[in-house]
Amino acid sequence: MSTDTSPGAGASRGAGTRASGGVDAGASAGSAYESPGRWFGLLRVAFDQAMAAVEAELGSRYPELRPAHLQLFRFGGIDGLHTSELAAHAGITKQSMHELVTHLERHGYLTRTPDPADSRARRVRLTAKGRRLEKDLVRAIDIVREDWRARLGEQRLATLWSILQELTGEVTPEGRPV
Repeated sequence: MSTDTSPGAGASRGAGTRASGGVDAGASAGSAYESPGRWFGLLRVAFDQAMAAVEAELGSRYPELRPAHLQLFRFGGIDGLHTSELAAHAGITKQSMHELVTHLERHGYLTRTPDPADSRARRVRLTAKGRRLEKDLVRAIDIVREDWRARLGEQRLATLWSILQELTGEVTPEGRPV
């Protein structure tokens, strides 16, 4: 039995037929389908492939940026947020976020301004260059989504999206926002 766990491995196995337990009818005991590491591995591969496509689209125009900088924008607009809010969204320490924000500030993508409601806090504000980056990043992500739509079809992409929203706690199983 093949133990190939490369990204495309098993792609032709079965036609999506499921047994009553939800396991692929073509999957046997001990198959890669049942491997917990493979589940997370495939999620990571999909993310890495999407990020690589975004980086390829943006890289030549923004050579000073790394994937970590681009990922700051993954939860929508960052303009007006505190560094601590960005850190919480990204799941990293405030110190690590501070380094990313400082790099973006040094390269002219944003500034930090005093928060009128809290004299101790500062808010991130995008500059014109930062707004261009945000717009270009959204376009690059749209290219990835269109590629996925072409590969999966509209219905399967919509299903994937709703499942991801549910798994991440963004919506309830009934589709209501949390």
